[in-house]
Amino acid sequence: MRYRWNTGSIAWLVHRVTGIILALYLIAHIYVLSHLKDPVSYDKLMALMKNPIIKIGELILFAIVLKHVFAGIRITLLEMGVSTKYQKQMAYAGAAVVAVLWFIGAIYFLKEVF
Repeated sequence: MRYRWNTGSIAWLVHRVTGIILALYLIAHIYVLSHLKDPVSYDKLMALMKNPIIKIGELILFAIVLKHVFAGIRITLLEMGVSTKYQKQMAYAGAAVVAVLWFIGAIYFLKEVF
């Protein structure tokens, strides 16, 4: 018997994976911030944050956060009683909203680089 992937199961998997990524990022973020005890290391980190590669990483992180948020909203709506027959439409609508918000955010992020 083969498992059939559908929109709901893919959305479930993406939500779980983005949650794991965000948890790992949060641990790394707290670790880095806890080791910024002197102004020299802080200045070095701030100089590194202006690197275009880091800005691309921030854009990827922004996309992951947006996707996780809208997947969570979809799950919340399903648990509040919205019929599962609208699951596919909610997943596509969430992806569209994520794309629009990401492009708006990308303009803001990239404005600082260029």
